[in-house]
Order: sequence, then structure tokens, then C-alpha cells
Amino acid sequence: MLSEGNNQKRYALVVIADGFEETAVTVFINLLRRIGLCVKSVGLTSDLISGAHGMWLIPDLNLTDLDLLINTMSISAIILLAGRQGLVRLENDPRVHRLLRQVVEQRGQIATNREGLRVLRAAAMWDNESGDANDDRGASVILRNPGQSLEAFARDLVRRLK
Repeated sequence: MLSEGNNQKRYALVVIADGFEETAVTVFINLLRRIGLCVKSVGLTSDLISGAHGMWLIPDLNLTDLDLLINTMSISAIILLAGRQGLVRLENDPRVHRLLRQVVEQRGQIATNREGLRVLRAAAMWDNESGDANDDRGASVILRNPGQSLEAFARDLVRRLK
């Protein structure tokens, strides 16, 4: 498990919303858990969340309990792997913006693809149009490159978190 000299578990949160990309989310969560990270899926609600292609998931946690999440977990990373529909929902939810800001304040990482940067822009966290891995506010963003496998993306995230 990840640690910073204390016994508190550090978590990676995969934020999902209706319209999420089933393959990316399930494969990524599985890979990170097999590597040994403590990974939780987080939904906008605790209800079933529908994927872009008909798969349904019940999230481990929900954003309704955001204050509890932030105060009881050490969050190392937020992972945004939503499809286009899901990204719109995440982009428009101020609780997601608040969670992203809190993780950055705790020096956490944000892992996403180029489309996911729109959520960071909506949260007023990303002004960088150059594609650099860090924005002007110090947010450490790990971008999945086009064509990069989920396995390579997961390994890159783990390497950066250790």
C-alpha cells in the first residue's frame, strides 16, 4: 500500500457517472487493485450507475458523503475515465470540483485523458493549453496518451504515487 510514514491507507478514487466507459473503468480498477493500491469507485449518487454500453455498477462510495471522504481518507489520486456523457455530468457537478481541489491541496494526483481536462477546466483548475503535465496552480495531472494501453497508464500512475 502507499504510505507517507504513517499507517493511514492512501486511496485512489475512480469517479464515475452515468455514461462511463465500462471497459476503461473496470479494467483500470482491477489493474490498480491487483498492483496493490486501495481503489474505490465513487459515484455522483449511491444508486446504480449506467455505463455507455449498458453495464451497470454500484459505486463503492458516493459524493453525497464528500465531507466524510475527505476527512477520513488520505486521497492520493482522482481518476477520471468517464465517457463523453459521464464527463458532462462530472463537469457540471460542483462536488466533483470541490473533491478535485481538495486532492490537489493534499498534493494528490489527477489521472485522466485529454477529454477529462474539461472537468478540470470547469473546476477552474486547468488553464494550461500546452498539454504539460502540470497546470499553473501546481496540480499534478497524469494524462493518458492517445493509444496508451490501460496497463501502461495504470503503471505510470502507480510509479508516480510511490
